[in-house]
Amino acid sequence: MLESLLPYARRSEPDWTARVTGVREEVRALLHDSIGPQAAVCGALRAVLPRDSVVARDVTIASSSWGNRLLEMYDPRSNVFPRGGGIGQGLGMGIGAALARPDSPTVVLAGDGGLAVHLGELLTLAQERPPLTLIVFNDGGYGVLRNMQDRYSERRSGVDLTTPDFEQLARACGLPYARIAAAEHAHPVLDHAVASGGPVLVEVDLAGLGPMKNPFTPPVTIPTA
Repeated sequence: MLESLLPYARRSEPDWTARVTGVREEVRALLHDSIGPQAAVCGALRAVLPRDSVVARDVTIASSSWGNRLLEMYDPRSNVFPRGGGIGQGLGMGIGAALARPDSPTVVLAGDGGLAVHLGELLTLAQERPPLTLIVFNDGGYGVLRNMQDRYSERRSGVDLTTPDFEQLARACGLPYARIAAAEHAHPVLDHAVASGGPVLVEVDLAGLGPMKNPFTPPVTIPTA
C-alpha cells in the first residue's frame, strides 16, 4: 500500500528507530547536565503536573534553554509560547489558558525582566483566581542580554535591573508566595503550589539555586569592533 502511494519511498533501516532513540536520549542527557540545578525545576514540574496541564512560557532563559527542549509536552494544545520573541506575554497567555481550562492546573514560566513589562497582569491573576502557578526566574536582570554582553563585549549596559521583593509584591496583590532557592526545594514547593488549586507566585532565586554549567547565549552573531 505504501509503495503504491509513494513509489519512491523506502523503508528505513531496521535499527533506525533504535538509533534515533539513542541520539535523543544522549542529547537530552547532555542538556539535562548543562542546565545544572535548574534541571531539578524541570523534573519537578513534569512530576507534579497532569499530562494535560498547559505550560505557558514567556521568552526567558528557562524557556529557551530547557522549557522548549527538555520539558516533555504531550499535547500541542498544552504548549503555549510566543513565537514572535517579545518578552512579557507569558503571564497574559497563561491566564487566558487557565480560565479556558479551569479543571487542570496551568503553569507560567517567566523571567523577572519579562514579568516587569506586564506587572499589572498580577492584578488580573489576583482578581480572576485561576488555577495557575506563576514561576518567576529571578536573576536580577535581562539574563540573555547579560550573557551576550559578557561573551562578546567588554562591559555591561542596561542589563542589570532593580527587581521588586516578590514576596512583598505577592502579598500586596493578595497572592500566595513560595520560593525555590535550592534544588531540593523544587519538588515540594511546586507540588504544594500546583495542588493548591489557586494562583500562586513562586520565585526561583537563581542566585541561591546556583548557575548553569554553561551560561545560555542564543546562537546569534554579534558584530565586533
